[in-house]
Amino acid sequence: MRKASTNAPWSWPITSGPPNDGTYSNENYCDQAAVIGPRRWPAHPAPIPGEALSSWLHRIAACYGIDLTLLGDDIGFTLGRSAADDIDMVPPSGMIDVLTERTGVTVDRMRQMSVDGGVPWLLDTLEPVPDCFETYARQLSVLRPPGTQNTRDVPRWRPWLLSPHLPTRACPECVAASPSPHPYLLLWAIPIVSSCPVHGCWLEDPLTARGYFGMWELEPPTSRPAPEHILTLDQRTHDAFTIGQVELPRRNVHAGIWFRLLRTIIDELSCPISGSRKVVTDLIRQVWAQAGYRTRDGQAFWYPYEQQPEPVQRHTMEAAATAVMLLENGSITGLGNDSDLFRPVPDSVISDGTPPPQPPTRAPFLPIGERLSLREAFTAAVEDARVNPAGARTLFNFAAYKHNDADQIHDVVNAFIELAIPLDFHRTTPNR
Repeated sequence: MRKASTNAPWSWPITSGPPNDGTYSNENYCDQAAVIGPRRWPAHPAPIPGEALSSWLHRIAACYGIDLTLLGDDIGFTLGRSAADDIDMVPPSGMIDVLTERTGVTVDRMRQMSVDGGVPWLLDTLEPVPDCFETYARQLSVLRPPGTQNTRDVPRWRPWLLSPHLPTRACPECVAASPSPHPYLLLWAIPIVSSCPVHGCWLEDPLTARGYFGMWELEPPTSRPAPEHILTLDQRTHDAFTIGQVELPRRNVHAGIWFRLLRTIIDELSCPISGSRKVVTDLIRQVWAQAGYRTRDGQAFWYPYEQQPEPVQRHTMEAAATAVMLLENGSITGLGNDSDLFRPVPDSVISDGTPPPQPPTRAPFLPIGERLSLREAFTAAVEDARVNPAGARTLFNFAAYKHNDADQIHDVVNAFIELAIPLDFHRTTPNR
């Protein structure tokens, strides 16, 4: 992307404000900003959370009835046909500073509107480096034991990114709920989510260039509900993008850890299972079967997730969501070092302060060959009954054996009282 001339002859309409013919409503689209010097745009929409940079600039251009090409001329940059992919991936040097002058939006806020702003959380670097795949996708382990997969050399690999061209997907409900020109979220353009947790539906292809929804405006699509475990997984990824951490059963993890955990699970599900131990093979097959697909989605050869066809990517992400669900409900046990992060927290009983009951005392065992006299045995039984409710009940049942008369039972009770044996064990008529 080359820098254009800053002396655009048409630039005066932007600095003088949007057209006042009723076509564009400041109330709906634009925030009136105080003019700071001659270069501040007098009207511009505020970026929404998670919006892609190209989407925001497209909405600014719509305030003045122009396209991205003319808007780029005004800020001194040529925005051609591939402008959306270029600036959503890595804005050209100096563009963000100029946009800050024109809008007042901070540099940090605008960096979050491109993939480049995800470094080093979403990815270590945008420039492919040696051993990047092994470092990103193999340092952690969840389903498979660590170090059991074949080493992979993937030239020019970057996590989650296939090429300079980002995919085109969007939530039909989000688009329908927003005014035209509709905002486009950066996360929709990265194959790390499959659904919209807000509306509970799958992302769909708008069948037009990314950020444009002309086909949907003519014929709105019917949203398809996504399964709960898919929504749970994608909600965690949304949390990683928006608040920088993810809540897991055992503890919260940093966004960078979450992205790598998810990519690790995807790799463990995608790698060939030939040569693996039976316990590993059975585990991987169980996850894919639960997801409703053939193992590895039937792929004959291994390709990294970023190079898989879109349907295979979607099925693999569904399998990853299924694996997380099975780990968390205890249906499977991961074999990796980091699988405990997904295991449910064991139940813990908090004491109310009541001391635990003392274990019952038992009569000492006698050496073989020694026998107690009848008096000694009776004395030992009475002493045990005074402190041991179970012993007291046994002695009471023995004393009342075959005594069917109420007076006889009453005599046994009186005898217990005289011997100072508690009767609180006695709740019902003893067995006869």
